[in-house]
Amino acid sequence: MDEHINNNYNRAQLIYREGIENSAHSLQYFDDLLNCNISEFIIKAGKDWKNFDVDTAMDFFISNNNIEAFYHAGIYWKNFNYERGINAIIEWGNDEYIFRAGRFWKQFDYDRGLSKLVQLQSAKYIYHAGLDWKQFDFTKGFNALMLIGDPEYIFYAGTHWTVFNHSVATDKLIFIGDCEYIYKAGYQWEWFDYYNGWKILESKIVEGRSWRGKALQTDVWKNALKKIWEKAIANK
Repeated sequence: MDEHINNNYNRAQLIYREGIENSAHSLQYFDDLLNCNISEFIIKAGKDWKNFDVDTAMDFFISNNNIEAFYHAGIYWKNFNYERGINAIIEWGNDEYIFRAGRFWKQFDYDRGLSKLVQLQSAKYIYHAGLDWKQFDFTKGFNALMLIGDPEYIFYAGTHWTVFNHSVATDKLIFIGDCEYIYKAGYQWEWFDYYNGWKILESKIVEGRSWRGKALQTDVWKNALKKIWEKAIANK
């Protein structure tokens, strides 16, 4: 089996080189190249050959469920059909490649891409899209993160997104009650509800122990708690 794969690879490499050397007639090697089914050289041929059947090659990747090769084709092929490519990558429903296509393809439907990420409840790639896409609907992305309720990516978005509602997100983190991300948000966010955040850290006796200790050693938390306690003493 390994020998067969190796032979197939070598044949694909040879066909690719023949298509370069005999550029005027490169299309005559196309079917043989597809039959080798080595994605690396199909992608390189689509980039380097003078004549190449982009539509058939796209069909080939789709029929073989080869989303990785399809994605790379969208980066390297000059005549890549982006309308068709966007439809296919969204229909595949793979959150990582939807994000990657939105980041690296020359054309992308950002609204449809984000809608699919929301449908997939992909907090990770909604967050990354908010960082790296040229166009991003922060309101739609934020609302999705709140509904999905993944404290890790709520925290990351609150730390790195350029548009973010820290007040609403703080309420959500406190509702979720994850001590790690309550502590981290209080440490890194530009605004945080330290009073109610600390109440959660106190109420989670075991889970919150290490995070209470970290908070009491972190200046931003110590200063916030000092003000809270001073206010409580003054109101007695």
